[in-house]
Amino acid sequence: MKAPSTDGKAAAPLRWARARRVLFWAIVVELACFAFFLAILGIGERSRVALLALYAPRQPVLVATVLAAVVAPLTKRRLLVGLQGVACLIALFPVMGLHLGGARASEFPVRLASYNVFFGRLGRPALLDEIGAMQADIILLQATYSSMGERVKARFPDRSTHECDDFLLITRYPIVKVEEPPPLADGTPAKFVGYVLETDAGPLRVFNVHPFSPRQALFDDDQTNDNIRHREEQIAAVMAAVRRDDIPFVIAGDTNLPGLSATGRRYLGDLHDAFDDVGFGFGYTFPAKRPWMRIDRAFASDRIHFVDARVGKQGASDHRALFVEFEIDSHR
Repeated sequence: MKAPSTDGKAAAPLRWARARRVLFWAIVVELACFAFFLAILGIGERSRVALLALYAPRQPVLVATVLAAVVAPLTKRRLLVGLQGVACLIALFPVMGLHLGGARASEFPVRLASYNVFFGRLGRPALLDEIGAMQADIILLQATYSSMGERVKARFPDRSTHECDDFLLITRYPIVKVEEPPPLADGTPAKFVGYVLETDAGPLRVFNVHPFSPRQALFDDDQTNDNIRHREEQIAAVMAAVRRDDIPFVIAGDTNLPGLSATGRRYLGDLHDAFDDVGFGFGYTFPAKRPWMRIDRAFASDRIHFVDARVGKQGASDHRALFVEFEIDSHR
């Protein structure tokens, strides 16, 4: 009688060793691709490839890093497991933008809402009802439609309002001054409006911003460089305006600058970001149905202390509204 063959049992460890090697190199390639992705983001908005990395959904990046982290222990390479764990944390926090902050207690905060209303294309009556339900002292609207100012005045007879281009301000505070900036050097609109409001805690400067969307840069070769340059110049113009005096200020609106934007870091990096300070979760505001980007944002000077930041539910726009609360340090 023949003895049982041991060829199958001997081959099994070899097959498993080969599988581990394949898995090892697959994870190495995944880490290299992740590092390349981070490098592109670090370079900044200088090419279409960088723009795609900045504005594309980042959920696939997170899924890839998490899956690689789950199977990395099978390689029995401790260094690889550790590197993949670090990659997961980077993907979850800086790349995806997860924040674990939370609201702070405040007795009398200033409440501000910012909302890109998409020209009322998703239902103007529903949009006015949505704005009417906002419990905010200051409401900043972007991408408004031509008759919206009149309808808002009728809806808010006890509020001060100001309409300029496609920007609209609704506030319970007196409007002391309005700054409608001149165009950029080449005639391009600056795409912001500044206001001075007299709040209960003293004067406050508020800037309603909406620099150009990157859509043209992403889908039109001829427009890429001009679109990138104009958006950066528009943000630079806002920052030049806010530096003109020492009145506390808030900048809010559809910035078209997601987290990790080099332009955002360059011009807004020394300001307080409301969601960075007190937000919880990802804070995504666009697109409204299944958001993956946090481009509707609020920034402030050192004399503004954010106490809450949250994103509204899907409404009559392709964006979701951003709600922030803050205190004003009136001491110079």
